[in-house]
Amino acid sequence: MNLAKLASPLNWRHRNNDRLPQFFLLTDVHRLADPSEVLARMPRGGAVILRHPDRIELARLARRVIPRAHRFGLKVLLAGDARLAIRLGADGAHLSEAQARRGPLRLAKAKPDFLITAAAHSRRALWRATRAGADLSLLSPVFASVSHPGAHSLGVLRFLGVAQSSPVPVVALGGITHKNARRLRADGVWGLAAIGAWRD
Repeated sequence: MNLAKLASPLNWRHRNNDRLPQFFLLTDVHRLADPSEVLARMPRGGAVILRHPDRIELARLARRVIPRAHRFGLKVLLAGDARLAIRLGADGAHLSEAQARRGPLRLAKAKPDFLITAAAHSRRALWRATRAGADLSLLSPVFASVSHPGAHSLGVLRFLGVAQSSPVPVVALGGITHKNARRLRADGVWGLAAIGAWRD
C-alpha cells in the first residue's frame, strides 16, 4: 500500500478545512524532477510543491504542471519565488527557513487565498514561519531521508513534541512512508509531505 491510500480521509485525521492541504508532494531535481506521472495518485485537495534551483527551469516546470494538477483538484506552490508563483497562476509559495526569517510576504498576501508554507527544522523556525505569515510549516526531517543522507532526524517523539507546541499547523516531512506515517497520526500533526512515497 502506498502513501496515497493512507492519505484517504478514512485513514488519516479528517478535517473540515478545504483551504489547507493535508498532503504534499515535493519535487526534487534528482529523485522526482517532474511530478506529472504521480499527480493522479494524489488525494484531491492535496498540493504539489515545485522546487528547482534554476528560476527559468522552475517556470517551465510550473507552466507544464499547474494546469494538470488543477485538473486533479490539486494546489501548486512554487518554492522560493512568490512573485513568479503569482504571475504563473500558482496557488501559493513555499519559503525556505532563510526566507521566512525576512518576515511577511506583502506581495503574496495581496492575492486572496494565496497559500504560504515554510520549511522548518526546529521549534524556533516554526515561530519564524508564523511571523512570516505561513499558513502551514513543513517540519523535517522526521525520519532518515534519502534526500539528506546522514542528516540528524528528529524522530517520532521529538517531532510530536515540537509539532504539538507549534503556533502554526505542522506537516511532517522527511523519510515518510506509508508504514511510519501511521505513527504520526496525533494531535498537532496536520498532514504529510513526501517525494518518493507517493510514487512507490
